[in-house]
Amino acid sequence: MKAMIVDDERIASEELYDICLSHHLIDEAVVFNNPADALVYIAKNDDIDVAFLDIEMPVMTGLELARRINVVSRDTKIIFVTGFKEYAYDAYRVKAIGYILKPYDDEAVFEEIDKAKTLSFFVASKEITVKAFGYFDVFVDKRPVYFSSAKSKEFLALLVDRQGGSVSTEQAISALWPEREYDETVQSLFRKVLKSLRTSLSDAGISDIFIDVRNQRSVDTSKFSCDYYTFMENPREHIDMFRGEYMEGYAFAKPTANRIKNKYYEIKGTF
Repeated sequence: MKAMIVDDERIASEELYDICLSHHLIDEAVVFNNPADALVYIAKNDDIDVAFLDIEMPVMTGLELARRINVVSRDTKIIFVTGFKEYAYDAYRVKAIGYILKPYDDEAVFEEIDKAKTLSFFVASKEITVKAFGYFDVFVDKRPVYFSSAKSKEFLALLVDRQGGSVSTEQAISALWPEREYDETVQSLFRKVLKSLRTSLSDAGISDIFIDVRNQRSVDTSKFSCDYYTFMENPREHIDMFRGEYMEGYAFAKPTANRIKNKYYEIKGTF
């Protein structure tokens, strides 16, 4: 197992690091004294099994960090390590599996590591399929994902179209509302879209496909299969997958649709 330790107090984080590595289940641990740096790391590395978070930290509280980790790395188990009892209820709300009060002993940490390992066995893998040819849809275990907001679904389609590339707030707004002026009103609309998308993905149990770090959003393409990606990887072998339509109804998708069509007719002409 790989652990992450986030505490703005360097001595406290180093002590916890030593304790974690003394447990036979922990093969590796990384330490961060700045929660923002920890978030960037975990968004790019999906191998963190358990995260030990302090709560009262500058820049970002441990509770806020936990909420964001739940979005970018759904399978990471959260354990709070704090000197304050009053955050226990808030910890429960961000789906923490453990709450260690300072000062603590090695055994308290070992118990939480054992718990994290046990719970990991119950994480069921889901088959996530994204359909981009024709109309855009997402399926989990062959069941369609419901999006309460049409714009949130369109935004996810935009991220899929970018093939894992990041999209800023301004770029997203330009694609979703091309005729709107970039002002506070449309920014507020976009924040609602983000909230709706997070809710839909969370309800479907696939929050980990969505990455949101420092005003840059993207999808983790390793988490799902997509007909568009499959076709582009080997268009000759998968030529019959494309029937002439790509993300119908989305204006931003037209350049990609044209590239796909060009590739399709190029290959067809060699048959």
